Amino acid sequence: MKLDRNINGTGRGKYGLVNNRKLLEVISPARAEGDDNDASMVKLRLAFRVRDAIELLEEAGILDWGVAGTEGEFFVIKLRDAYAGGALHTYASYAVRDGQVEYGRDVMELAKRSGEFHPNCKKPD
Repeated sequence: MKLDRNINGTGRGKYGLVNNRKLLEVISPARAEGDDNDASMVKLRLAFRVRDAIELLEEAGILDWGVAGTEGEFFVIKLRDAYAGGALHTYASYAVRDGQVEYGRDVMELAKRSGEFHPNCKKPD
C-alpha cells in the first residue's frame, strides 16, 4: 500500500481540507465598516453560493465533518505543525511493524519534512 498522493497521478491525497474558520466568515458575512450596499451584496451572494456548494457536497456524501464520536471522526495534522514529526514517525513505525513497509516508508518521508524540519514550522493555533 502507498499513500494516495503517490499513486493517483494528481499529487493529492485521499482527502482535502476545509478551513472551517474561513468558511464561517464567508457563510456568515458581517458588514464591515465602510462597506456600501454593493460590497455587502457581493459578500451575501458569495455566502449563498458557498452554502449551496457545501450542501451539494454533503448530499453527495463527499464532505465528512469528522464529528466527535462518529465513525468518520478524525484529527488532522499539517506537516508544518511543530508536533507533527513525532506523531508521523510513530505512525510510520506502527505501519512497518504491521507489515505495511512501503506505506510506512511513505509516511516516514512525510515525517522527515514535518515539524521542526518544515520551512513553515509553527505551533498549532
